[in-house]
Amino acid sequence: MRKTLQDVASYLKEIMVPETHEAYALNPAYTNVLVDESIHEGVQAFRAFLVRLYDVLYAKGNVYDNSKKAAHEYENRTTLSVYYPFLHNVSTILMNIGYHGIPIENAQSLACGNIVLGRKLSVAKNLECLRFLADCGICIDGIDINDKKQNLSDIKTIKITYPDNPTMLTGLKVMAIAEIDHGTLVNQDVFLRCDYRALKKDETDVLSIVQDTIKPLSSDVQDFILQLHQRYLDKGLTCVVEVKGFHIYIKYCYKRKDLWGINASLGNGYHINVKPAKTHEYTDTLKTFPPILQELIAKGYGCGRKREIGHCDGGCRGLPISLDDSVLYIRDDIETWFDQELSCLQKK
Repeated sequence: MRKTLQDVASYLKEIMVPETHEAYALNPAYTNVLVDESIHEGVQAFRAFLVRLYDVLYAKGNVYDNSKKAAHEYENRTTLSVYYPFLHNVSTILMNIGYHGIPIENAQSLACGNIVLGRKLSVAKNLECLRFLADCGICIDGIDINDKKQNLSDIKTIKITYPDNPTMLTGLKVMAIAEIDHGTLVNQDVFLRCDYRALKKDETDVLSIVQDTIKPLSSDVQDFILQLHQRYLDKGLTCVVEVKGFHIYIKYCYKRKDLWGINASLGNGYHINVKPAKTHEYTDTLKTFPPILQELIAKGYGCGRKREIGHCDGGCRGLPISLDDSVLYIRDDIETWFDQELSCLQKK
């Protein structure tokens, strides 16, 4: 079933990096543009604004959800421009405002040109996005957001304010810079997740990223995941974090081999995925597992066509285990499974 724009709003609100009051040191790339203290405060204000934006999007999502395209049922990554063009257009204009806007009036406003508008969008679609941002509390002066007959190329100056908390504009600007100038292939979409960690001078400890990622899960499941995390770091695995298309993937690797990982995605929710390669070496152990786990392992993974299934069955992702409370009933078997797999890999 296709996820709606309201589903997207709920998911993005869920995966936003939690608010922090940590006095983290900033990368000089940002302090050269803005003042340290204003950045910390501004990012908190921008995060609060995004919460408001997602709440408005949830309330009015059915009005703007005009695309009928549905992602593949096993797809983890979400391409907004393809499946949710309205949100893509809104985020692009908002990011442009932050990136190109020049702070004026003691940073209480941003002055922009018409470059912030969507060049490939019609007048009607540009204005629709601006009206939505106005519903979120942003004030837009210099353009009539209700006049569909105007020539937007004639607009020279647009002034942006956010009366509820002007400091938000500083956060908007710094997060737009982080996305446009400093985004990486494995840490994307920092803007709509308000990932302040991208601004830090020092690399964030991976444990805190894991903790932030699994916060929506029950406390018992969180404890189980954190136990697994530490257990396999202690056994020599490396933990690698990738964020692509709002898909968060935290993988645990032995050398270059992915053994298991934690996934969070719009389409498939939260789950562990496992990529075993040595199950044929510990079949006696597998027979002691509960039927649900035996059936999962027997299914195997990899491209469904190459496994002679004849169609895609999501096997390229590995073997999925949902991260709801049901996982707690097989937690000991999961540890035994991972231990056996790692032991066989280490023998090699």
